[in-house]
Amino acid sequence: MFFHFASFFFSLIFFAGMELVAFYPRMFFYALFLLPFVAFWANRRISCKNYFSIIPVVFSVSSVLLLYLIDTGIEKQIFIVASSFMQYITFLSECRLKRYKMDQTAKGLMAASLMTTLFFFYTSTYGVYLNFAISLWILMMVFLVVTFLVSYQYLKIINSEKLAVWRYSIIMGLIMAEISWVVNFWPFGYLTTGAILLMFYYIIWDMVQSYFLNLLSKKRVVANMVLFGFLIGFILFSSRWLPNV
Repeated sequence: MFFHFASFFFSLIFFAGMELVAFYPRMFFYALFLLPFVAFWANRRISCKNYFSIIPVVFSVSSVLLLYLIDTGIEKQIFIVASSFMQYITFLSECRLKRYKMDQTAKGLMAASLMTTLFFFYTSTYGVYLNFAISLWILMMVFLVVTFLVSYQYLKIINSEKLAVWRYSIIMGLIMAEISWVVNFWPFGYLTTGAILLMFYYIIWDMVQSYFLNLLSKKRVVANMVLFGFLIGFILFSSRWLPNV
């Protein structure tokens, strides 16, 4: 089942809200509060589980912030369509998991939604940090809390041990908060920094997920390190070494 009317309907509301922000920038602050509320309400109707609302709510906030940082009209429209589609994927995966919690396709869709949400969050938050006079400790705290919450939702889906889920979610949040402090000294703009932060998170996330699923091995860790080194090297050599915000 890849079509669900309620998921489509609420994604359409998200699309309309984003379009309003694109054409009427003064609607930005309204959308920043209303779209996350709609996402929370949609989750209550679709999944009936409060913790399932974390990713769609964070995704909504991050999408509005990131739209604010995009300048050209065509790029805004491409972003709105792509983000609306991903919001639909999030709602759809929650619907499928509600019906059958062992749905592997739904878990895969949720993992994709998790990564997209965090990329939007890291990119938009760091963009706001670069453009406005915000203290670094506030950025670190926001990274810690949001990374913890988003990780908690996903890990709770794949593991029923609440204490373990809480422990590793907090650890992941703390690590990303520390990494946000490190990348603050790197000469890159918010898009490059967001991509780098997501790579760091992916390596940590994959190891934690593999541990929960009994798939963790030295070979997997080494493979991730090699992949991480290659991707980081590619970004460092291909990016401009001056902030472009």
